[in-house]
Amino acid sequence: MSHFKNRFDHPQDSRLQLDLNFPNTLQPDQIIDLECDVSKDEIKRAVWDCGTDKSPGPDGFTFGFYRRYWNILESDVVDAVTSFFHHGQFPKGSNSSFIALIPKTRDANMVKDFRPISLIGSMYKIIAKILANRLVLVLGDLVNEVQSRGGGDLFFSIADRQILDGPFILNEIVQWCQSKKKQSLVFKVDFEKAFDSVRWDYLDDILRRFGFGEKWCSWIQSCLRSSRGSVIVNGSPTEEFQFHKGLKQGDPLSPFLFILVMETLHISFQRIVDAGMFKGIMLSPSLQLSHLFYADDVIFMGQWNESNLDTIVQVLECFHHASGLRLNLV
Repeated sequence: MSHFKNRFDHPQDSRLQLDLNFPNTLQPDQIIDLECDVSKDEIKRAVWDCGTDKSPGPDGFTFGFYRRYWNILESDVVDAVTSFFHHGQFPKGSNSSFIALIPKTRDANMVKDFRPISLIGSMYKIIAKILANRLVLVLGDLVNEVQSRGGGDLFFSIADRQILDGPFILNEIVQWCQSKKKQSLVFKVDFEKAFDSVRWDYLDDILRRFGFGEKWCSWIQSCLRSSRGSVIVNGSPTEEFQFHKGLKQGDPLSPFLFILVMETLHISFQRIVDAGMFKGIMLSPSLQLSHLFYADDVIFMGQWNESNLDTIVQVLECFHHASGLRLNLV
């Protein structure tokens, strides 16, 4: 419990403010659609989107139960969900979750040997699913094509992006460099505890810079700041503690918020490339590739020289001090 309480505690360092120009922002009609009143059909669709047999959160209810008895539960569920969208607040305990530890290796016995997955209460998950369903409709207009669709534990979907886009492009680049006998740099970045490290103040800042409205930003901050958790140890939950940073793995909203965080890294690095401070791989006089994103993985590619490597390290260091995401050196 102490390990996870410390992991999600207040950030220790002051945040670096990034001065960025966001090329893609929301249109007024998109802001209106994101913040419109929730309908019964939208709530029902969110319930049906959550599957039937996933592990329940602290409230103990699966979505198979909701779907089977929807004719009885619909009125109460609609009232509860509508209350959040009107007032922007969760009743105490509604955003509690269990942190289940999934072994990453055989005979796992240390905390680092486990992957934490949050088992979230059903009412919060319905609301988060509604927000996620709305967000995904505008995400493609905000996110650059360097971000391809993610898979595995961080599965998400962006319209017209495919799961193999990133690996396919990288494989083609490596083969092209080999055929041309070009010595090149390919630098794959893994972020340490990526979802758990995102700073909420940074997320709020970039949402506003992307053009999200005040009501939407308050909904997202309410989802974050009301979150509490307890760790399942030998089948029983520990004492509950408050979250102060991070995005919960298992929350349907988290992958899409993380994509927006990663988009700011693209904007930062693209500005470096445009200024000539990083030399990418020139496939033709008009086509230069310098970086690709794949969920929480980042691949930088460019000319093989010390200057390029120093630039990558400096950009990642600035990004860490702004967002909380740190390069994993292990």
